[in-house]
Amino acid sequence: MPLPSLSHDVLRTDLPDRDFLDRLKEFLAGTHLAVREEQRQCLCGGAEACRKISDAMDAVLSVLHDRALGRFRASAPDMSYRMGVVAVGGYGRRELCPHSDVDLLFLHGYKVDRFVEAMTEWMLYPLWDLGLDVGHSVRNIKETIRFAGADDSIRTALLDHRLVVGDDSLYRESARELDRFLYFQGGDKFIGKKIGEMRSRHAKVGSTVYLLEPNVKEGRGGLRDLQTAVWGARIKYKCDDLAELRKKGVVGARTVEAIRHVLDYLLRVRNELHYLQGKKADVLGFEVQERLAERFRYRQVGSNQAVERFMRTYYLHAASAARLSDEVLEEVGRFLPEEGSRKPLFFLKRKIIGEGGILYKGKLQVKDHASFEKEPIRILEFFRSMQKTKSVLSPQARRNIQTALPSVGAGFREDREAAKLFLEILSDPVHLRETLLAMNESRFLARYIPEFGPLYCKVQRDIYHVYTVDIHSIRCASVLAEIETSSSRTREEEEFHRIHATVRNRGLFHLAILFHDIGKGSGHGHSRIGAEIVARIGARWGLAEQDVSDLVFLVEQHLLMANVSQRRDMHDIEMILSFADTVGTVSRLDQLYLLTFADMKEVSPEVWTKWKAMLLAELYEKGRNVLDQGALKHPFEEWAHRRREQVREMLGAEPRETRERFLSRVDDRYLLATPDGRFVEHCRTLAAFDGKTPVVVAIDSPESGTTEFLVLCPDERGLFAKIAGTLSANSMNILNASIATTVDGVAMDTFHVNYLGKSLRGDPKKERVIADLSRALRGETTVETLMAEPRAGKYVRDRVPRYRPTRVVFDDSVSSRCTVVDIFTYDRIGLLYDITRTLTALGIDIALSKISTKADQVADVFYIVDRDGRKIQTPHRQEEIRQALLASIGD
Repeated sequence: MPLPSLSHDVLRTDLPDRDFLDRLKEFLAGTHLAVREEQRQCLCGGAEACRKISDAMDAVLSVLHDRALGRFRASAPDMSYRMGVVAVGGYGRRELCPHSDVDLLFLHGYKVDRFVEAMTEWMLYPLWDLGLDVGHSVRNIKETIRFAGADDSIRTALLDHRLVVGDDSLYRESARELDRFLYFQGGDKFIGKKIGEMRSRHAKVGSTVYLLEPNVKEGRGGLRDLQTAVWGARIKYKCDDLAELRKKGVVGARTVEAIRHVLDYLLRVRNELHYLQGKKADVLGFEVQERLAERFRYRQVGSNQAVERFMRTYYLHAASAARLSDEVLEEVGRFLPEEGSRKPLFFLKRKIIGEGGILYKGKLQVKDHASFEKEPIRILEFFRSMQKTKSVLSPQARRNIQTALPSVGAGFREDREAAKLFLEILSDPVHLRETLLAMNESRFLARYIPEFGPLYCKVQRDIYHVYTVDIHSIRCASVLAEIETSSSRTREEEEFHRIHATVRNRGLFHLAILFHDIGKGSGHGHSRIGAEIVARIGARWGLAEQDVSDLVFLVEQHLLMANVSQRRDMHDIEMILSFADTVGTVSRLDQLYLLTFADMKEVSPEVWTKWKAMLLAELYEKGRNVLDQGALKHPFEEWAHRRREQVREMLGAEPRETRERFLSRVDDRYLLATPDGRFVEHCRTLAAFDGKTPVVVAIDSPESGTTEFLVLCPDERGLFAKIAGTLSANSMNILNASIATTVDGVAMDTFHVNYLGKSLRGDPKKERVIADLSRALRGETTVETLMAEPRAGKYVRDRVPRYRPTRVVFDDSVSSRCTVVDIFTYDRIGLLYDITRTLTALGIDIALSKISTKADQVADVFYIVDRDGRKIQTPHRQEEIRQALLASIGD
């Protein structure tokens, strides 16, 4: 599709303003349509597409300027005038993306006169009417320099200035003065500020390239990193562009070509993102990644989905952008004065580290890169030196390591001394995360451990993971090291640190954490596959048989504690005994507990909650008690009898008749499932219940971030669904639900919820929830009515592509009294209500429910029995339930 052009008749003085604007709108729309199609058909790259959009904007500004000028001359033909329309920022670089801001400087002479006022007004209003986001200023050159000196963002934008239309002589005179300011006044200080801004930006948006929803402009390896590096080099070496930097020998021809290539790719991604979103956008959210992959013509290859292949390509380009910006900034930094000193950096002393390292301003350089190829173990020694000195790899050192990677072959991978040194690095908490990240970014980690290679840039298609698999694994492996080396710790971190200090072989344990997801690069069932992989690695490294056994156990069972604590009845003694039997030893339990914490902590900030921490700690303590006492054979009846006597003691302050009446009305399951601190409240509430009027009690637990709703009312079919639906209608996040019924038919149902991740303490919403529950239980309203009422709904990202089908799984082995059904699906408002209503309609009673939500995905677990109180074990009946649940959940 050819690019449109503006016809000369748009400058007709008799053309009405409305028709004039329509012509401009048609021209811009046609330009965007043509550029979009050219880019999608690979007829032009991102940089060329931006140039074409910039050229179209130049044409619009030119006709606006000429039309305004003609109008002004008609009213004041003899008046002299001087003004130029100057493009700055991205538009000045001719990198204007489809919905980016159009940044303009209306440059005038000494002062703003009638001509300048009229021209700016007659140009700006049409631009706004065209729906453009215009950033503008009206200044002379003195004002421009004064404002730029006071505001670094203005100074940054002015680095890329060019005249679009207007007085050329005024612009050339002003440009000379402006460039003297930009390149010669406080340049070093300004470069330092831009580097500081870049670090702050990374801290805010993400300090790694490998975020699952990266920011293509502001994130690490984004457009702004490249721009910052080039700005710094241009100012330091007084150059206008990359070509001039190459001529001066600042950067090589291959570096310039690489920067242009990466810039072209990132601009193409950003352009397509703008077109798909229909607005300015910089974050590659899950909602658009699949469509971007389609626009970039990716197809599924084997088990690798198109979107995963697209994102892997993005990460590789972003990593190149990060590396290139580091290299350019390193060259700039060589001649920057040291912070707090007037001496250039080349006056600083270099320090020899070990046999092959040179430490220079916090960066470790290679003394003799040839030794890497002759003796690959020198690479590991170099990383060990980096760790000990808490330094970072210089870009040159990274290149040296990558050049030597072919020498890291099968023989080196089986070298016992190399394995010993690698484990030594893992055992040292100091600078561990940074060292492992450097190994990964230089591709040494994948070369030394080929099984780790498939994890590099591997995308996890869900919105609760923040990082790619490789970065998640590295962050997990260093969580406990970060806690150990921290200057302060929370109470929770102090407890994990205490347990971590008891681990006998830390290097091996951290290796298990690093490898816990290693099976994800090899297909379905990553825990089992991962266990097989680490067994081979352990044998290759000559590890002791017991060490290999522990390694295999931790990788194969790394999901055990999370699954049991979040999806199983931890008051079921048989389940706890089975869990303890699987773990086997206190040492393995300690390590599995720490691994589970690290894994959940580094999935995303939202995954490790107070509630999940409490559940995990409860399972750990119960498992530890069993393993410490060696009590794997206590019969259920003995536990239940002991618990009843404990509760009787807890209720010692209550009247004897009230206490005994309460204990005679509740069963063993209720006593075992209820926390110690709740019995007094429950006993008094049940004693005061009149048998008819529903009672709703709310108990806040800020320490766990939850609120507990206790509901007492006559038992009835569908009661669970009614309560769950009412809570969902009020946007409550249901975490857990326990169902108890007294021998005389009084339901005592307990729901643990939170709202926006917190308890409802001090929130007026709590009273509304209590009122709605009371009305629904009295029959004064229905769940459907409450669902239909306008109120703030729970945030669920419905537009996220859904790759995992809904699964309904039955398990008859977990509980001796109930059938357990696990439902894995994507979250939506009203989901729990639909599930429980369906179970009720099928004649199913729910004894317990545990709800585990990870962003857009849920794992809802129900302990169910039929109306006779028996397990549901026949395949035909289970299939009937499965099909009904799938139908109620929907797509």
